[in-house]
Amino acid sequence: MAQNQKPAAQKPEDPTVPKKSSKKLVIGAAVSAVLLIAAGGGWYFTKGNDGAPQVEEVKVAPPKPPIFIVLEPFTVNLQRESSDQYLQLGLTLKIFDLEYEKKIKDNLPEIRSKILQLLTTKTASELLSAEGKTRLVKEILTLGNAIIGVVDIPAPAPAPAAIVPAISAVAEAGAEAQPAATPETAAVPPKPVAKPAEKKGIVDVLFTSFIIQ
Repeated sequence: MAQNQKPAAQKPEDPTVPKKSSKKLVIGAAVSAVLLIAAGGGWYFTKGNDGAPQVEEVKVAPPKPPIFIVLEPFTVNLQRESSDQYLQLGLTLKIFDLEYEKKIKDNLPEIRSKILQLLTTKTASELLSAEGKTRLVKEILTLGNAIIGVVDIPAPAPAPAAIVPAISAVAEAGAEAQPAATPETAAVPPKPVAKPAEKKGIVDVLFTSFIIQ
């Protein structure tokens, strides 16, 4: 009879040999993934955009909503022409800052008095024209802003006509003296243009009623 074959005895594990941990494999894979992502990001910022300069987006604050201050109607006698005439006028002042709303209300009696004095110097024929109404708006703006402490800075006077050609010649000579633009210098983005200064004080005068009788 054939004898039953006994299975070969398994060799006992050596306790001195450390077992391979699956955790080390997971950690190694995670480190490799991080390195690949970092390398890809560096390639994008250096080569991924064909070397074009990255222009930083400038966030512009939204414009302030206007504030309207309604004045009580004015009734004044106009300068006499062929007959006596008077003006009934409704005004609304436009501003953008609460600070000036308080100043206008604090100085409202003086503002109304100055507007009344101004209106009494006008004639009916002057105010009936579009030019006369535009002039009246500018005059009310000037006196109202002067009362609340807002003074317009006059614009610089233009250069005389004789000096302009000389300035142009100097500018052209300077442009010719500048070295030709290289790819490195051409890639530099231009500096952002500063936005115009915000208007202060009373920015507009609106007519809500305009009756001459």
